[in-house]
Amino acid sequence: MKHYHINLAKEDLKGSRHMFIVGDPARTEVIAKLLKNPQEITFNREYRTFLAYIEEHPVIIASMGIGGPSTAIGLEEFGRCGINTIIRVGTSGILNPKVKLGDIVSAIGAIRDEGTTKQYLPLEFPAVAHPDVVLALRQGAFSLNLQDRFHEGIVHSKDAFWIEEPEMIPAKEETIERWEIWKRGQTLITEMEVSTLFVLGSIRGWRTGGIMAAIGDFETGELILDKKAGHIESIQTAIAGMKLLL
Repeated sequence: MKHYHINLAKEDLKGSRHMFIVGDPARTEVIAKLLKNPQEITFNREYRTFLAYIEEHPVIIASMGIGGPSTAIGLEEFGRCGINTIIRVGTSGILNPKVKLGDIVSAIGAIRDEGTTKQYLPLEFPAVAHPDVVLALRQGAFSLNLQDRFHEGIVHSKDAFWIEEPEMIPAKEETIERWEIWKRGQTLITEMEVSTLFVLGSIRGWRTGGIMAAIGDFETGELILDKKAGHIESIQTAIAGMKLLL
């Protein structure tokens, strides 16, 4: 039986248990073309899915859309199809000055500043990556000589993208103070999906991790418009890490 949102059944995955997830449907094709024998197997709603191979191993590349709700829906359905190892490849905004535009950040844990995971577990429950994936991503980045542009640490996950501009938010002063709290806590970047991935990974027993390109600077408002800057390095790191996990 095909699952309603992803429009796939377990047999469509050809036995794959390993998966890359992205937000943008266009990025699935970019990753798939770097692997062997890529084939688009469905595109339903925000869930565009490719099947490809790393050596003889089938892997899935799927888009999840933006934010926790669509990510949780997609992950739950792919999990029911047998997926148990998931790397998110995404983009982010910089919160910590040691992260520079075009750098890549591996999340070891995430601030649950979103609503999806609160429907699963209270906020006292941590959102943490699986150590196997954290180590694989580190080794992957180092094997590509990216250690000078690679960071590991806590990231911030949110629901509302435009709270990055507090002037647009009625609770302006409170929003500004919350951002300062995250920065004083040495949070590296802000994004929108990792906490959902990590909490679900803990609940379902999946191995999860996330590698994000830093494409925007929260302080200056500077944004990388070249879609290769940082993006390709995050993809290459994710693939190198997945090879180790396989």
